[in-house]
Amino acid sequence: MAANPDPFLEGFLESPVPPAALRELEAAFGELGVAFDEVLVRSHPLGTDVFGDASWTEHHDSDSGGGSYTVRRTFLFCHRPETTLPEFAIHAKRGITGNLILGLTAKLFGTPSLELEDRPDFNARFAVLTTNPESVRTLLVPELVDALVAIEDACLAFTARGVLFTRHPGGTVSVSSGMLRLAGKEHDDRVPAAERTRFLQDAVTICAPIADDPDAGRRAAAAAEGTYAEEAFRTLAGSGSLVAAALRRRTVTREMLDLLQTQPVPRSSIPAPVRRRGWAGTTFPLLILGFILTIVVGIGVSLHFQGDLEGPAWILAAMAGALTIATGFVLRHRLIRRRIIIRGRVVPGRIGAVERTDTSVNGDVVHAITIEPEAAGEVTVVAKMGSQPAKAARRMMESGRSTWVLVDPRRPDRGIWPHGWGLEAMSD
Repeated sequence: MAANPDPFLEGFLESPVPPAALRELEAAFGELGVAFDEVLVRSHPLGTDVFGDASWTEHHDSDSGGGSYTVRRTFLFCHRPETTLPEFAIHAKRGITGNLILGLTAKLFGTPSLELEDRPDFNARFAVLTTNPESVRTLLVPELVDALVAIEDACLAFTARGVLFTRHPGGTVSVSSGMLRLAGKEHDDRVPAAERTRFLQDAVTICAPIADDPDAGRRAAAAAEGTYAEEAFRTLAGSGSLVAAALRRRTVTREMLDLLQTQPVPRSSIPAPVRRRGWAGTTFPLLILGFILTIVVGIGVSLHFQGDLEGPAWILAAMAGALTIATGFVLRHRLIRRRIIIRGRVVPGRIGAVERTDTSVNGDVVHAITIEPEAAGEVTVVAKMGSQPAKAARRMMESGRSTWVLVDPRRPDRGIWPHGWGLEAMSD
């Protein structure tokens, strides 16, 4: 491992990213199959700094003809494993399109753009997207704000365990990851070799007021009542946005989890949000499949009575068969999950592993969460959930906190992890 000759890069070495920092870095980008190149790593008294280039593949939606393109971006990530920051993002407002998209994102998804009363220069140039306004306000210290205003084109994503810095590439905002990208074309935003030292200087200057403050997380956590998740829920539920009502219907509180855990089997009092998370989410697919199947059968019956069924008979039969099979799979999935919620055994355990899969749903990477039972003779359960529950699971694994699963009474290796639906899984 050779040290970088640039004096400003002192301490950075060509070495593998530590596993804990790598997991947080992948989560910060929030992209499926993100890869890292030209990586330099530096040990920091509070954690690890990672400097390099990231790349990932994005896919066009079906309306634009499909296909894919590659995004490449230079970054600095300050991993701070002992802190707990609220998750939020700061984006430069660049051009009419950028301002319009940031404004629409905030209104549609209930993520307000926090403004500083005494810094109109900052408000004019940056949008702070956060569901934790009280906590985040304490982190926007003058040193950070002054550095951002001076540099102008920064893009920051704050995770619970660190800060990710990139340059503003223009284009659109990804709601799931908080990253900015220029959608629809190949986009290489890597910093040229001659400018990388300046990039790193800017990144360190901006990130240091929070990343190098060991009390930043505690200060933010004390600024609002309850946890970050509870503050975020209050903000979203009261935002009047399109997602506010849906959030209230689907949020599983700690009291609901306690009720689910302590009720005798068969459980009769299942809170509505637990039902929606557990099995009611299959209602709409069943209705759609049933509706299409009814149409196909209706066409077949109509053609039969008209004596004109000979030609399309096999096509209609194949469609009806495929729809019946699909309906059967969805119905089976629904009945299994309903059985687990109502009759499943509570098995205490701990998180043993959180691993990214090669699957994503609506742009959100699916993770495999392994729950290892505490009692001998019980079977390990693997739950497939999105990136936000995966973050909550990772925090539980890091702290060694106990959890529990509901295990299928017919198959002990199949279960549901209700903590992944909980309010605390919204954010740290």
